[in-house]
Amino acid sequence: MTTLKFISSIFILTLIGISRSYSLANHVYVMKASIDTAYNISTKQLKGDRIPDSVFWMINLRHLSVTGMDCDNGKPNCWMIKEIPKEIKNLRKLKTLRLTLNAISAIPNELAELKSLNLVDLTDNGGLTNIDNIAKIQSLEYLYLYGCGLTKLPGNIGSLKKLKELGLVGNNLDKAEQARIRKALPNCNVKF
Repeated sequence: MTTLKFISSIFILTLIGISRSYSLANHVYVMKASIDTAYNISTKQLKGDRIPDSVFWMINLRHLSVTGMDCDNGKPNCWMIKEIPKEIKNLRKLKTLRLTLNAISAIPNELAELKSLNLVDLTDNGGLTNIDNIAKIQSLEYLYLYGCGLTKLPGNIGSLKKLKELGLVGNNLDKAEQARIRKALPNCNVKF
């Protein structure tokens, strides 16, 4: 009887231990999910040309950065993000979006749904041609479009009343377009 009680006690303690470690593991996972506020990676590390779907489940994400690769030298396995997925709208707490050195050609309408987004950096996206939706991001304070080869900005760029800094060095904006932009954004530090 004593041996049976001893074995039963060990069995019960083992079950309690398993239960506690399971609860602890779940608790750690929940805590980890709540502190995942930044995702910073390169396409070389990803070994792909897409933002992983799992990123769009990171509901507390505040900073998203995916740096592409310089593919001018015809490097094999050279990856660049080609589009900003519509699922970006799931990242309601996102404050900064940096997708530099990629091949993005358009800014999706879904970015306007991100009411906390205050910085967008699309530096060195040489194929960026459709940026009309950028003026819909009313929370935007910093916009960097260096080296994108743009010839004009949207006609309603002046609607970005909170914009403090606009980086446009390395684009093909003529003097008339530069003057229009400065006039539309009188309180913004515009860098041509």
